[in-house]
Amino acid sequence: MSFIYPIPTTGSISFSDFLLDEDNKYINEISEATAQRGRVRAVLKEANRTEEPKDYTKILKTVIDYIPYLLGIIKCLEGRQLKLKKEFETSWRCSLTDSVLKKKSRISCRGIHYELIFIFLTYGYACSNKASSSIKIQMQKDEIDNTLKQAAELLRKVSGIFAYIAEKVCPTWQDPPATRPPDVLSELAASMSKVALADSSSIAIRKALMQQTSSSLLAKLSIGVAGRYEMANGLIKSLGDSKKVCGDFRKYVSNGALFHQSLGKKFLAKDAYEHQQIGKAVGFIKEAKDVFHLLTRSKSPTIAKHALQEYEEVDELYKRYVGFNDKVACDKVPSKADLQALIPGGRVVHDMIKYTPPKPAFGPDSERVITTTSVGLNYIGENQYY
Repeated sequence: MSFIYPIPTTGSISFSDFLLDEDNKYINEISEATAQRGRVRAVLKEANRTEEPKDYTKILKTVIDYIPYLLGIIKCLEGRQLKLKKEFETSWRCSLTDSVLKKKSRISCRGIHYELIFIFLTYGYACSNKASSSIKIQMQKDEIDNTLKQAAELLRKVSGIFAYIAEKVCPTWQDPPATRPPDVLSELAASMSKVALADSSSIAIRKALMQQTSSSLLAKLSIGVAGRYEMANGLIKSLGDSKKVCGDFRKYVSNGALFHQSLGKKFLAKDAYEHQQIGKAVGFIKEAKDVFHLLTRSKSPTIAKHALQEYEEVDELYKRYVGFNDKVACDKVPSKADLQALIPGGRVVHDMIKYTPPKPAFGPDSERVITTTSVGLNYIGENQYY
């Protein structure tokens, strides 16, 4: 499972309308920043007009090329090499604000950090969606192993990007408007970071299944994934009005926790059955069966599909375990409270990969950028999205 983020779009701007370069030192750089942003806007509009599969590599390239120029502007504003003619303002169509998704409108906000947050969000969204898309590609088994590994690594990087937004970018936005959308709140970015790690760890479970890992370990891995979804859910609920957050995303997170809790119980049931603890096996498999049956009616097609696959398996296991217990073992089935006490702690398999932003394209802390249109030469940030 993996959530597909709607790709945001933005209105057009010219940085020269906002920036005052008294020494005429950065005229070319400001012009190039405007051009780079225009390319980002164009590729995002193109993506929104295109059905899946979208060209996420193209989105990532244009975003990565733009980031150093935006960071250069911010550094120059902080160092007073550039000044504002008027307050900076941009408009973005949000990906996780419920009312905006329904109206398909953009939200304007003042402050250049609004722009910075959305560019990093777009970077994270495109990376996450690229990972999700790669998993869907039908390949031979040996290729699937490699594809899953790459997707898991990419999601770990996504987690680092969203964590960077929550910890380093959102707090630096001075006097943000109270009306800003939930997309740009640190709690939601932190929640998405947890979701990316949960998704990455979920892939690890799929790989472990291919390698015939023990049921006990699979249970702990599943419970660990559920824990990360639960933390993400808690961060969403900590917002003043969590219902402003996209309902599909909220359901994905809460259902992800339920799904992996039940997956853990399925593996605990298998482990108990393998160790002749038949009553415990019946108890855990029944709880897993009930929740998977509930999730088959989820409005999320992805979750409903996976839940149906799991339900069909656990239903067969339930019949087998109950039949064996009724005819042979005659074990007492523990109560829900007793079963809850038997659930082990989760195991964490993946940590996020810390995101380090590139050097600004110009201004303080910059490295000189050589631009070229020659075929075959490197561009800024090449390979950062892999």
